[in-house]
Amino acid sequence: MLPGTDPGPAARAVSEELSSALNHPVTVGTAGPVAQLSAISRTYQEARCCLDALTALGGTGGTASPRDLGFLGLLLSDNPNTGDFVNSTIGPVLDYDAQQRTELARTLEAYFASVGSPTRAAESLHVHPNTVSRRLERITELLGSHWLEPRQALEIQLALQMQRTRLALMRGRRDQAGRATS
Repeated sequence: MLPGTDPGPAARAVSEELSSALNHPVTVGTAGPVAQLSAISRTYQEARCCLDALTALGGTGGTASPRDLGFLGLLLSDNPNTGDFVNSTIGPVLDYDAQQRTELARTLEAYFASVGSPTRAAESLHVHPNTVSRRLERITELLGSHWLEPRQALEIQLALQMQRTRLALMRGRRDQAGRATS
């Protein structure tokens, strides 16, 4: 446990110092920060999963946090938290849709399904291409300018699929509960 709000620089500093002192590469898994004592155990487990992932992937001497590992961290975790992954990946878009009653997440899905063509995405959404362009600009404001870089685009697509599946499962549970009370 180290002070600070960004685990990445702390992990790199620890790895460099220990590697130099031991004359051997030191691999560091990291997570955090932690605001409450009750979160220490969970955060330790996250850091441990990151270390295990680095080791499994041959990342000797490297550092990684759950954010660095993205969906790989989720897949390699003993306790995968898809909700956290979805929220950290596309949460701002989902929040904006909920607050503004927009369809940015649906636009993202159509955009990726149309292999990055705003025109084809507009056709599938039955809206004007300018509408898709404006929505994509808003998505850039919410997710940052790097959302179309291959790694982040892949994670966004996975998060969209997970969110779609989570919603379908919740609808299925509600439907079953409704039939059980009928």
